[in-house]
Amino acid sequence: MAYPEVRQALEAQWAILVSAFARADPASPSRVPGWTVADLERHLAQTGQSLGNLAAGPPAQGTVTGVREWAAAVPGFSDLIAERVRSEPAPALAEMASITLSGLDTCDPAKPVRQLTGVHRLADATLFRLVEAVVHGLDLPEQPVPDRHAQRIVVRVLADLLAERAPGRSVELRIPPSVAVQLIEGPRHTRGTPPGVVETDPATFLSLATGRQTWTAAVQQGLVGASGERTDLSPYLPLLS
Repeated sequence: MAYPEVRQALEAQWAILVSAFARADPASPSRVPGWTVADLERHLAQTGQSLGNLAAGPPAQGTVTGVREWAAAVPGFSDLIAERVRSEPAPALAEMASITLSGLDTCDPAKPVRQLTGVHRLADATLFRLVEAVVHGLDLPEQPVPDRHAQRIVVRVLADLLAERAPGRSVELRIPPSVAVQLIEGPRHTRGTPPGVVETDPATFLSLATGRQTWTAAVQQGLVGASGERTDLSPYLPLLS
């Protein structure tokens, strides 16, 4: 994914979240267990501020890793993240966004930076904040409509991650209008309809990929259509939690 697209989408999605948090009651519960709306905003401001600090800091040393390694590492830091949300201050989301985005505009996106999940390129660290900004929009009591381009990028990234975890060409996962990917070993199709087809919308896919919705519940509610063989994706989900 091209860095300028990700940076532009992050700016747009942060702007949507700034407005959404301004409308929400800070004391009301978010959809993250144990977190209020204020906690959720503080978390986004903290991680956005850390991105700005990484952009301004020196290059990191070490082996550079990408989306797969980041996704695998994220769940291991849930307790630490929750503690930081409770104990560490953060600027207002709008203030953070302005400072961090300005810093990103003057930095080399290929620069290695170190965060909790390892050493990544600054471009990937920016992409991770975009994933977070889109996903956490789902956690507000009144979910804002995400920026279309931001949502499309995040759905693409997570669908590609799913394809890495379940490689093959026997099932086609369709998430219109964002993406279609091939999954799971088995009979391969060369033309027409593949042996198995799974189709869902972007918001449902994001909920499944991040553990905010279970596969069984989504199928029962008609949010996922699955036909043919090997179309139960529950063994590969969630991708992030």
